[in-house]
Amino acid sequence: MKKNWIVIAASGVILAACGDNKTDTAYNEKTTDTTTVNNSTNSNTNTNPSPTVVPEYNPPDNTRTAFQTKYPNATDVTWSPYKPYERINWEWTGWPSMDTSYHAVNYKINNRSSWSWWDRNNNWIGSSSVVEDSTMLPDPVKKTLTKNYSGYKIKSIDEENDKKRTVYEIKLEKGDALAKILVDKNGKILKKDTKA
Repeated sequence: MKKNWIVIAASGVILAACGDNKTDTAYNEKTTDTTTVNNSTNSNTNTNPSPTVVPEYNPPDNTRTAFQTKYPNATDVTWSPYKPYERINWEWTGWPSMDTSYHAVNYKINNRSSWSWWDRNNNWIGSSSVVEDSTMLPDPVKKTLTKNYSGYKIKSIDEENDKKRTVYEIKLEKGDALAKILVDKNGKILKKDTKA
């Protein structure tokens, strides 16, 4: 009888040791809020529908560590596998092509909504964040807007960063006229689209 109890206890210890192993489990159920951006007004309007259940994505530990080192003050961090993100025109960024083996992370720094992308080797590709207040743009960018787009209303601003540069993708409108420009931090227009 004593032998049976020892076998049962040993089995329990072995089963407990085989519990949740995060390296083997890539997805868990998690409740998150989804955000819809309404660009029909002159400012970004966020609405938060009811929470939905979505899988939680766990990137490799080295990628998570690289992110935490680069952005130690990030809050509300949510990881996902890379998927095309319509808000950014990848051809404009000059970033390398990405595929589904890459990792995306959504987070906030100083209450500013941001995204970063990491490759399969844990290297940072770039980041994008929403600039909600145009007065926060660098002075050279504001001068370029005043000189070239007087009378236009700013619909949205994304700050995009990579290893080489910081640029601003700005969507503008003036009546029926739409424009999208990519401006570096020195105010130089790198790309523009008047059919945006």
